[in-house]
Amino acid sequence: MLLHELAKKIDIVRIDGNAEGIEITSVATITDANEHTISFIANPTYEHFISETNARAVIVGLEFVMPEKSGTTPRLLRCEDPYLAFAKASAILNPRISVFSERLDRTAVINPDAVIALTATIGAHTFIAHNVVVGEGTVIHPNCTIYDGVTIGANVVIGAGTVIGYDGFGFAKSSDGSYFKVPQTGGVVIEDDVEIGANCTIDRAAISNTIIRRGVKLDNLVHIAHNVEIGEDTVIAAQTGISGSTKIGKENQIAGQVGMIGHIHTADGVTIIAQSGVSKSLTKPGVYQGAPAKEVRKAFRQEAALRMLPDLLERVRILEEKLRKAQK
Repeated sequence: MLLHELAKKIDIVRIDGNAEGIEITSVATITDANEHTISFIANPTYEHFISETNARAVIVGLEFVMPEKSGTTPRLLRCEDPYLAFAKASAILNPRISVFSERLDRTAVINPDAVIALTATIGAHTFIAHNVVVGEGTVIHPNCTIYDGVTIGANVVIGAGTVIGYDGFGFAKSSDGSYFKVPQTGGVVIEDDVEIGANCTIDRAAISNTIIRRGVKLDNLVHIAHNVEIGEDTVIAAQTGISGSTKIGKENQIAGQVGMIGHIHTADGVTIIAQSGVSKSLTKPGVYQGAPAKEVRKAFRQEAALRMLPDLLERVRILEEKLRKAQK
């Protein structure tokens, strides 16, 4: 594709240099690029690579300043969000080839009363139980299990091996120490434009529904327990587990290996750093870290204090020794 045509499709504000007649065939990292590729810089850490890149064009921010001593002079495509523009360019230059040979794979097991939209795609060896609804344009990859009472909206992508609608983890302890299983009689509702990674598990509700709101993106290996609600446009990275009846706000960003106890909530616009443990509700937007999770500046201060602790203990030991000698 010609560079100036590509620029129009990815919301480029202006181009530094003549873009006419330049053919772009693929995308590449700033270090691996060649004269037929386009790259990007969204992180200042990589800005120095532009002096030696072979990329014909580089997507940068509006305020990016080209180094004075630069060995190369790629065309600079300036925009508000270089990462987003690069993602769009990659999608244009690398159209995804479908892995499906047929819309409803012949090995899929689909209950006769399930409602499958005419434009939905079901992969091999997927099981879909009764009373399931699958919306227009939704793609369910191979080896998924969709239990009864699950409603899936339009343009949803579900990765291979994911299980949706299995029983939530609910048991009542008896006086003799044994456990009585609490019936999980609810369902799961997944709204439009959700993407669920491979090998995720989303439990059905004990009562009512577990709800994944519009635009949510789940990485691989994410567990969502019963009666959880995930707010619109929230993203959750791998190996995160969210306990029952927790409510996640809109536009949260939850990093990998985060654990959240049940019956709490987060505000809209919350970011939780990797390996944090959330033990109480996060009622204000912001960045949180640690176990238990706390506002990130407080977490950094505590971490700094912990690093000083060995030296402080040694100073206390010395002072105590001096005090004992002075008292003799």
